[in-house]
Amino acid sequence: MNIQGEIKLLEDLERSRANFAYKCVKEAIGKFGEKSETLKEYRSYLRKIPSMVLNNGLGQTLAFIKSKSKGGNAYDTIQKQLTNYFKSHSPARIRITQDDILLWAISLSSEDYRFVTEELLSLINWMKRFAEGMIESD
Repeated sequence: MNIQGEIKLLEDLERSRANFAYKCVKEAIGKFGEKSETLKEYRSYLRKIPSMVLNNGLGQTLAFIKSKSKGGNAYDTIQKQLTNYFKSHSPARIRITQDDILLWAISLSSEDYRFVTEELLSLINWMKRFAEGMIESD
């Protein structure tokens, strides 16, 4: 593949991530309501997840999110959205092979684990940007 083809592929991947992230935030707004406390928590959690991944690692962060996921709360919504992302055709080269994103992630090879970490960080950064722009803060 030539350099132009690689640039096009990266642009398509980034556009796909942005599109998916936008839909996730719109879904959360519709689910929780524009002024709800849960929606503000959703925005706050999205802002914290990248540093959690960088400081603690992907597995630890997914375990934390799973431990906090209860009956449709903000963490539960984020966990489902991340799972759906890796089930979709958006990621460049890897798709989830089971319903539990945590168990799937920790079973990956080192190379795939690093790739999934980078892919998740890229998606979360888009989600965070949209959440900051679309969800009111206090």
